[in-house]
Amino acid sequence: MPFGFLQSVVDLITPKPIRKERSLSDRILTQDIIETVNDCGEKRYIQIEIERNQKRERETDLNILLTKCKRLLSFVETTKNESIFKKLVAFTEKVRQALYLGDDIQNLFHEFEQIEDVTKKSSKSFNNLSDVTMMG
Repeated sequence: MPFGFLQSVVDLITPKPIRKERSLSDRILTQDIIETVNDCGEKRYIQIEIERNQKRERETDLNILLTKCKRLLSFVETTKNESIFKKLVAFTEKVRQALYLGDDIQNLFHEFEQIEDVTKKSSKSFNNLSDVTMMG
């Protein structure tokens, strides 16, 4: 019996977490829930998991960027340009870390494009063959 009394005193003092519930209309406006009508004419509400899809898209984008980094890294290995190689290895590690962080990834794509431009400028292959004039 004393334990139950002690537990009730602790419950009184300890604040309870309050979960703020959003109303159905708020959830419909933010498109977390879709309102539909079934064959019988009854209204049905379907919940959509938007955050999970965005997280999956972000992870897919980062995996694509990581694949591009690996391809560019293998290209840089053949050129023997050590400064670009080190820069690309450091950037690839940033992309791997971004898989676990919640940062904005748009700057990573921009940075990759800059590294790719610098890397491919030293290449003798042509990106756009329609701009190439006939030699000779």
